[in-house]
Amino acid sequence: MRLSLCLEMLFTDRPFTERMKIASDLGYRAVEFWDWRDKNLNAIAQTAAERNLTIAAMSGNRRHSLIDPGDRTGLIEEMMQVFGVARRLRCQHLMMLSDVLERDGSATPAPPLSAEEKVASMVDGLRELAELARGYNITLLLEPLNTALDHRGCFLNKSDLGVQIVQQVNSPQMQLLFDIYHMSMMGEDALAEIEKKKLWIGYLHVADRPGRHQPGTGEIDYRAISTMLKRISYSGYIGMEFSALGPDKQAAQAPLEVFE
Repeated sequence: MRLSLCLEMLFTDRPFTERMKIASDLGYRAVEFWDWRDKNLNAIAQTAAERNLTIAAMSGNRRHSLIDPGDRTGLIEEMMQVFGVARRLRCQHLMMLSDVLERDGSATPAPPLSAEEKVASMVDGLRELAELARGYNITLLLEPLNTALDHRGCFLNKSDLGVQIVQQVNSPQMQLLFDIYHMSMMGEDALAEIEKKKLWIGYLHVADRPGRHQPGTGEIDYRAISTMLKRISYSGYIGMEFSALGPDKQAAQAPLEVFE
């Protein structure tokens, strides 16, 4: 199992490179984060090299949406910057969202487009970006989010639609990021959906429900999910994207036992 620890929600009282070192000391060989603009990229690259850590994933579009065709120029400009940062950090996965998110996690209000127009815009934009990503050896990860609690108003909130878009983009640089917490919040059966969509899933995110804390604190049977992933020979990264219930260190250690 290739595990990555998201350092945006844990050890937040420490400098980012110190969080990287803690993850390494715990036994993680990969880490991930969201926006790059608030971070010291030179320090991250140096710490990753010193600790033999892979930057498994980072955010792609955070300021420009996929659903608005009028935002395409800004989207491409933003992503060209992100491609350069990813190359610098040797990161090969970029997480893509349908909408721009506000500070509270809700989607920024979008133009009054139909669902069909939004899908068409996403497919066209991602096709263009996937072609650009090929030159950087980067895979784009389309992530559906839950609108039940965390990301109200977000257009892409079901894995079925996510797969449909990935299929239409039809590029080896385009895969689905299946977030087990988000999709469980939307009523999906993660065990069944991951197995059904395994050909399209390139990355997984983990958090328990309710609360979005570490595995073992809620209702999701992560032991069963771990067993299933081994059975289907899942080879992608499993990103730990949760906040701690209890001490951060104990929370970060919990997945190492579940996904052993």
